Amino acid sequence: MAGSVITKPEEHDTDRAGKRLLRQALEQQPLGWVVNEVQEDYGIDCNVQVFNEASPTGAWFHVQLKSSRSSDYSADRSFVSQELSSTHARHYALEMREPVLLVHVDVNAKSVYWYAPQLDGQLAAKLADAKQKSITVKVPTSQALPATAPELLTVLNNIYLALANRELTSASTQSFAESLKHMPEQAALHRSFHEKNDALKLHNIRELHHQRRFDEARPRAQVILDDPDSTIEVKFWAEIALEAIDYTETVHAGKPQNELPKVILAHARALQRLTRSGPKHLKFYALIARHAAELEILVQENHGLFMALYQHLEERGNPMMAVHLYIRRAALTKRIVSKYNRCLRLVRLVADYPDRWALGRALTTVVNAIGGYLITLRNEKNLEAEQSFAHSALQICKLATWICNETKDPEGVVLAIVCSLATTHSTDSDVYRWARQTAESLRDAKVRADALLVMERAAKRWKGERVEGDYHGNTVWQIIQNMATSLGIDLSEKDDPLVQSLMIAAKDNSPERILAQCEHLLVSLGATGPNARKVRHLFNIGTAGSKVIHCTLHNYHREGREQDTAYEEFKRSYCDSCPDKKSRPAQWKYTGDMRRDFEARNYEFVSRLAGTSFGYRFTDKD
Repeated sequence: MAGSVITKPEEHDTDRAGKRLLRQALEQQPLGWVVNEVQEDYGIDCNVQVFNEASPTGAWFHVQLKSSRSSDYSADRSFVSQELSSTHARHYALEMREPVLLVHVDVNAKSVYWYAPQLDGQLAAKLADAKQKSITVKVPTSQALPATAPELLTVLNNIYLALANRELTSASTQSFAESLKHMPEQAALHRSFHEKNDALKLHNIRELHHQRRFDEARPRAQVILDDPDSTIEVKFWAEIALEAIDYTETVHAGKPQNELPKVILAHARALQRLTRSGPKHLKFYALIARHAAELEILVQENHGLFMALYQHLEERGNPMMAVHLYIRRAALTKRIVSKYNRCLRLVRLVADYPDRWALGRALTTVVNAIGGYLITLRNEKNLEAEQSFAHSALQICKLATWICNETKDPEGVVLAIVCSLATTHSTDSDVYRWARQTAESLRDAKVRADALLVMERAAKRWKGERVEGDYHGNTVWQIIQNMATSLGIDLSEKDDPLVQSLMIAAKDNSPERILAQCEHLLVSLGATGPNARKVRHLFNIGTAGSKVIHCTLHNYHREGREQDTAYEEFKRSYCDSCPDKKSRPAQWKYTGDMRRDFEARNYEFVSRLAGTSFGYRFTDKD
């Protein structure tokens, strides 16, 4: 029509402004994430890829964007009311199997708020009323971007776990084993298994392994693997024996815990190479073992990052390092859930597999792998996710037990019992009671005694008691090793100044052994050089620098690179000839409230003496 004027609806301008503000919040520094618009997707406007600096992490989430120039704030402005159709709300909260956030943009105030419908229990309850055509949710104004990116990443991590819970609990809770049917041909398989098992027990190698005579056991296993006349079956079990030797050696060598799943993965790949042309049942075994090892590597990396993040959430942590760790953990959670689901699909195939007689022990590798993840979930107080994964893992143990009982493999049953203990941490639990009942049902007296002994040792560990035969290394150094390897630091380079500083930080983590010598002694931080500062930046650990030994009674002082060497010099110069030396009580411990009270009482003394906060000062050299 002549003279008509084309105008843009105000709603379009508002939407464009909202998208622009969302991009500014997420794509600009310090985040640098990527927002991708979605052209045709039910109720989804875009998805966001989480980047760590310039590198994609694999973590991402969908966004339903709501933009407004008249946002409906609550009276105290603690939240914005956002109306959704019940259909969309149900889709976001209950139906989607991928993470989604509702983002509300107040265009006038240029504020971007986010909300996680998949974690809102109240929303799920409201959606039970099918008569409602629309529903109103509350978007917290405390969740503004980009300031709350760390909290968003924590929520993203929890969404991955919530979705995993739904996946695990949506499946039948009936035990895998309860759905199994006895196969007529299993009797013949039993005979075949025992004929092979008698030949494959490799008694001598196993006994040498139990006696920790690894230098004698390893070449015997290797001879079998190198023998061109040995059958694939014999070589297969020799490779498993070699894995057990390498694993035990790695544990008792005090190497980082992250090295253990790498040992398992190397042998799982060796099993796959060995069974490339069959037989099929051992090929299936190797496939399960490889996926379980890959899962355990992810679990160990996640645990190391969790410990590093915990350090930085403590007082005076590095906030940017914490964001970096949040990003990596969110991506790892997604990968762990995906890999565990892959393992579960293999487990379900085992339940109906014709030659499952060989696979009972293979299933225990999956439970071993996920066991460490349960510990991390427990430490994070994510009890719902822990319970779901633990229940699923127990069902795998029951399936493994059923198969091992079917094939008259009592030692395989013991393996399943041992694995089930990784899903609990209390003798007062259904898991422990099931394990004990299963152990007591074993007919072989020696095997039964071994199983009950394993359970007794586990109960002692849960109580914090030391168990004979366990590796008792430097716990602080193990924690630092786990964090360091998760952060990509190679600790094998002993001459690296950073590695040396980490070793000092672990060794000098507590001054208890020195403070116990006399009530007048005090230890404070001293010079902090470049590598010590790097340790603090990466790990939020301040004990990599030098230490100063003080006598608060006579005002003596001595500084040294390491705590023990500084004290030895101090002791020779002052303590050995001091008539006022007064040892602390034998049971005295420098932990918890005692440590905080001790530092508070002596803070002014050290700070006044050194001219800095508790003696802490920067230097150009370590």
